[in-house]
Amino acid sequence: MGTSFDIEASIILPSYRQKAVIFDALESVYKQEIDCSFEVIVVESSGDDTAELVQQRFPQVRVIELPQRAFPGTARNAGIQTAKGRYLAFTDTDCIVDKKWLSSLLEAHRQGFRIVGGMVRNGTPHNLIGTLDYLLEFSDLITPYPTKDKSHFGTCNVSFDRDVFDQHGLFADQIKGSDSIYTRLLISKGEKLFHQPSAIIWHRNRTRLRKIFRNQFELGTGAAINRYKYDLQGKAFVRYPILIPLLPIVKYTAIAWRLLRNRFVEFIKFLLLSPLALAVLVVYAAGFAKGRKAIVSGQA
Repeated sequence: MGTSFDIEASIILPSYRQKAVIFDALESVYKQEIDCSFEVIVVESSGDDTAELVQQRFPQVRVIELPQRAFPGTARNAGIQTAKGRYLAFTDTDCIVDKKWLSSLLEAHRQGFRIVGGMVRNGTPHNLIGTLDYLLEFSDLITPYPTKDKSHFGTCNVSFDRDVFDQHGLFADQIKGSDSIYTRLLISKGEKLFHQPSAIIWHRNRTRLRKIFRNQFELGTGAAINRYKYDLQGKAFVRYPILIPLLPIVKYTAIAWRLLRNRFVEFIKFLLLSPLALAVLVVYAAGFAKGRKAIVSGQA
């Protein structure tokens, strides 16, 4: 590659109305046990005093303040374009990173892996609704062993060799799924994803059922549109709408199977939460139907 970098890694966090949690996230980032240099970039688009407060409490943070609300992919792109690191690591403001998080990601990069994702653990383990949200969203990111078989990563815990963005471009500008779509597209272009289970973050989940319903509805809407736009697995549900009522059972079974293979205790929790989980997945299917309607009407 031939390019030298004064900073080994850039850690990028997008922020929108996250004043209640962002300071805990930054505190955990600065507790990294690592023997190389890194920088922290916060891309803030709340339009309030969050950027100023971050700068006051963490003057070493590079804060990029955008003039209006930015979708997560857009905010991350702004961070990428100003980052100085050889590797670009991403987490979110509602996450707490382990003290060896960055060193574990970089260890995998030094072994030759260009795209590295890590373990997501439950940051609300004593809250029933928070646990439900965690199991619905992260069942595919709790694998306890290293693997190159992942189909996608989320940007709450992922790191890229800078060259990946130079070769393949940046994240999509959309409200949901820009990270998953990006890593899936990278696979289609011949890239490999490496899961590094020792790179651990704790995700603070939604603890109100109403917020989970809203999030899953939006995820379902985005899932339909993304499967149409990017020709992803599951596009049969877009092509044949008669199948959409089956989505809750299909997703429930997939989540349960992943949990059974990887974490039996979480599998048992999911079984106990089955009635709630299925109700939420029905809302996901309703969102999917809305997304398909937008496609048919030309609004997607």
